[in-house]
Amino acid sequence: MNTLLRKIFLLSLLLFPILSAADIAVFVHGYNSSGNTWRNSGIVPLLVRHGWNDPAYSQYPLSQSGKHIVTVELPARAPVEIQASYLSLYLKDISKQFPQQKIHLIAHSAGGVVVRLALVNSYLNFIQTDQTQKNGNKFIPVVQLITIATPHLGSPVAEWAHSASDTPISILAPFVGMDEINQAEILYKQMSRPHKNQFLYWLNQQPHPPIIYTSIIRADDSLISGDWYVPPYSQNMSSIPAISSQSQIILTPGNHGLKFNDGMLLINLLP
Repeated sequence: MNTLLRKIFLLSLLLFPILSAADIAVFVHGYNSSGNTWRNSGIVPLLVRHGWNDPAYSQYPLSQSGKHIVTVELPARAPVEIQASYLSLYLKDISKQFPQQKIHLIAHSAGGVVVRLALVNSYLNFIQTDQTQKNGNKFIPVVQLITIATPHLGSPVAEWAHSASDTPISILAPFVGMDEINQAEILYKQMSRPHKNQFLYWLNQQPHPPIIYTSIIRADDSLISGDWYVPPYSQNMSSIPAISSQSQIILTPGNHGLKFNDGMLLINLLP
């Protein structure tokens, strides 16, 4: 798809939904986590105080108007393809029930890679469909992706964990409360730094939809207070060839986990 068509595609996604005031923020958790991480960190309660509706904790359901929050639950130790298929079902269901909504995706850690695969699959399916069939095969109406501390360029820690799964450590792991080393073996491999024939290398070369991309990067690389799991350079979507100039970055201090200050950033990034 050439540059002009990509711009037209993005413009149509952003302008057409103006007919409705609905915005749905879909929050995607990371590895070995759950949807409630977004609430326990204080992020969702903060957004609620700023006008967002959290149907899970209020009497108001999703509707065709207003601003709504959805926290998904994914099999967080499963391979990226499986998690992305679960996420796609969530997004397609939202899209079907609320056809005029604008979807904003916010993802933490490995959840950002899961979101990108779901977007790539939907986008490739859309652009490869014959024009006469386009009406029956619409791109999921996502207008924005925000990732927080996501290993877009891989994680050395994931590589170590994958290596450990091929050693006697994997036998002892269940007895010392580390059974995730075996359960997440494929996911660890997929989160390894991208080399040819590796998952992230493939994903980073795929066409991505021309939406708004924002990388929230843990800029503190201290061994004491920084992100031990994902180096700052890896969290930057601007470094991905398929996204590049479409992405903006926001640098923040702190470790890998979600924090209240992330909510403060989201208030300014979301409508």
